Amino acid sequence: KLSSPEKNVSPGDTAPDQRFLRQCAFMAEIFEKLIKEISVGTRVISLSGLTSVAAKAYLLNKLRRETGKAFAVITESNREVENWISDLNFFEDENKEKASPVTDVSEIIGLPSFDADPYSGVSPHAETQERRALALWQLRLGTSDIVVLSARSLIQRTVTPDEIEALGSILTRDKDFAPETLIERLFAGGYVREEPLFGPGQLSVRGGIVDVWSPDADAPVRIEFFGDTVESIRTFDPETQLSTGQLTEIAIAPMREFSASAQDLADWSFFAREKFSHERFARNLKDRTDFADEGETFSGWEFMIPLSKPLGASVFDHLPECIFVMDEPAAIEHSLTGLYQHLADRYRAIGDSGEVGLEPDGLFLKPDELRDNLERSRSLELRALGRTAAGIDAEFQVNEGPAGETTTGSPSGIRSASDAPPLFLFPAVNKAVEMEFQSRSTRKFHGDIQAFVNEAGPAIRPQDGQSRTGIIVQTPGMAERLEEILREYNAPLAAESIRLGSLSSGFEFPAFDLSLFTESDIFGETIQPEFRPAKTKGPRTKVKLGAFISDFRDLKTGDYVVHIDHGIGRFDGLQTISSQGAEREFMLLVYTDNAKLFVPVERMDLVSRYSSGEATSPTLDRLGGIGWQKT
Repeated sequence: KLSSPEKNVSPGDTAPDQRFLRQCAFMAEIFEKLIKEISVGTRVISLSGLTSVAAKAYLLNKLRRETGKAFAVITESNREVENWISDLNFFEDENKEKASPVTDVSEIIGLPSFDADPYSGVSPHAETQERRALALWQLRLGTSDIVVLSARSLIQRTVTPDEIEALGSILTRDKDFAPETLIERLFAGGYVREEPLFGPGQLSVRGGIVDVWSPDADAPVRIEFFGDTVESIRTFDPETQLSTGQLTEIAIAPMREFSASAQDLADWSFFAREKFSHERFARNLKDRTDFADEGETFSGWEFMIPLSKPLGASVFDHLPECIFVMDEPAAIEHSLTGLYQHLADRYRAIGDSGEVGLEPDGLFLKPDELRDNLERSRSLELRALGRTAAGIDAEFQVNEGPAGETTTGSPSGIRSASDAPPLFLFPAVNKAVEMEFQSRSTRKFHGDIQAFVNEAGPAIRPQDGQSRTGIIVQTPGMAERLEEILREYNAPLAAESIRLGSLSSGFEFPAFDLSLFTESDIFGETIQPEFRPAKTKGPRTKVKLGAFISDFRDLKTGDYVVHIDHGIGRFDGLQTISSQGAEREFMLLVYTDNAKLFVPVERMDLVSRYSSGEATSPTLDRLGGIGWQKT
């Protein structure tokens, strides 16, 4: 283990500087060894000492540029996915600024998992479906060298690469592509008809002209056909309807990964009646087949459609040549252990209560399948404490008591991850090349500028004008403010010391003689990283939404409102409901056929007031119907 350079030494003492240079040289050798191990195809490499997502993202960015390999980062949850993407984008943006021409910049793809319980009867959020479909489409096109996904995405079954390709379309000017085929694919891939277009995922058809807005595009395109031949492809402004440019080719991504045509739903209805023929399922099944028989989707259909259209792939099929970067394997294993146990318990519970649902094995990889895939893949393990600590944890997990016993008093009778048998996905006993990179979090100064100047001042204003210390701020205004403050403290900055961007945390990386501070490190302000699913060439047109309700005094009984997931309903006042000895207050929304939806008052941010220029009352949506999805 390498110690940090000593501080508080006399000005004439150069020994600490020499020691620091030797440390940097030694760490440079380790980095070169790491590149070599990756290049020769070593199956498992374990890195320890990296203590923050920002430091890990910096190292991975360098590895991608040095090796030219593709990487898939596996995190514990969707939250870590967003942190990783934000930090990777920061370093990729810096690469883009320095590259001339830009030949060394990668698109960062995020593949979030569905956050909905597959046995709750609720569909995944539309935005999550869009992001997943776009990610799988981009992977099929090979447009990225880095993809970030959660542990749940790793085990989630999905469509094959060929199936996701068939849901999207690539059109070339002066080549044949039947407009009927394009329209059929767009509807199957989740697009809805709208005239005129105002957002991604919409299409419009007028004779031989098809307008469509792909989710990865900044603006819609207008495709003109002469028979089955693509005569022209033009981008246009959705507000003015005026053309803004000509294209020779366009790739149109799907809005969801699952196809659901009217025939698909009719087939599902047939197989569902056979599988769930017992009378205890009759009522719950009818709620779904009534929609499916009419060719309409129903709430939660994404977790039921594999009954008639089995899912034949996982992310391993979409990432055949990737090196899997396991961000804290112990946390990933713990998360998956709990998830497998939760799925098994929920499936048993719905069966006992007469609700329909598919076996977990039809929706997620079985543990044995996951282990087999991991053993066939190359992996880079990022462990803060190294494999020795992991080995001790594994031994403790095996010897701590009988596995699989139900913990008394656990909520809903669901066993926790610690009660379930270990999966042993990343056994520390397996052979691996082990290396250590030391990184540490930067000090938090909480607004003490003098302390910051005393510690970081000499590094950010070296005599040669070059600095390996940077301060990351989010806005130009903050950059100007910081420069003024530091001048007042007689600590003018070296060139390029202040950088614009968003980083989840500051860090010090002695191996590369690098220190990065964020504005939150200095001022104590909290930075929320922004998730960017894909880089865009310009600002996307914003869709104007109604104002969300901030006070119940904004509403009176009988007012029309819009729930972000369920559509137009009528506000019928507040109701207090007792549950498990506690009372909670709900907003009561009424839909078609007097269907009632109770929204907890703490989630009133999901509801906005209905507004329209028309004097007539709106038509209420149908709970679970396809009408609001189309709108």
